[in-house]
Amino acid sequence: APVQVPGMAGVVAIAGGTVQTLALRRDGTVWAWGWNTSGQLGDGTTTDRSTPVQVRGLADVVAIAGGRWYSLALRHDGTVWAWGQNDSGQLGDGTTTDRSTPVQVQGLADVVAIAGAGWHTIALRRDGTVWAWGNNFYGQLGDGTTTNLRLTPVQVQGMADVVAIAG
Repeated sequence: APVQVPGMAGVVAIAGGTVQTLALRRDGTVWAWGWNTSGQLGDGTTTDRSTPVQVRGLADVVAIAGGRWYSLALRHDGTVWAWGQNDSGQLGDGTTTDRSTPVQVQGLADVVAIAGAGWHTIALRRDGTVWAWGNNFYGQLGDGTTTNLRLTPVQVQGMADVVAIAG
C-alpha cells in the first residue's frame, strides 16, 4: 500500500530511474533515495538509502530525470548536471568515470528539457535542437553514425523546432 515519503514537503516534481527515485523541491534542491551502487543518489557515497538524501552541490534546479543507474538535473541557467553510472559516457563529462556527486555536461547550454534512457541521455535546447550522448551502438543518438560511445553531446541530425523529448 502507498506510504508517504518521510521529510518530503514542497515537492514539485518526481522522477524515477531504474533503481533510484528523485524529488525536486520548490526551493530548487534535489533529493534522492534507493540503490546507490554507482553514486546515482548524488550524496557523495555509494551507500543505499531508504529515506531521501539531498543531492550535493545542486541549487536552482527546474527539472529532473532518471536513467539506468544515473540521474540528471536541469538548472535554471540552462545547464545540465549528471551523476551516477558513466560506463557509456551517459553523464556527458568527457569520461567514463562514475560520479557520486553532480558534474556538468560539457558543451551544452540553453537547455529546456532533459530525458534519461538506458545508456544514453537526451537534451532539448531552447532553439528547438536535440542533443544526445552516451551509448550509440544502435544509432540511438541520431548523429548518423553508430560510433559506440559519445562522451559529450552531439546534435541529433535532421530535427528542428522540437518541443518535447523522451528517453
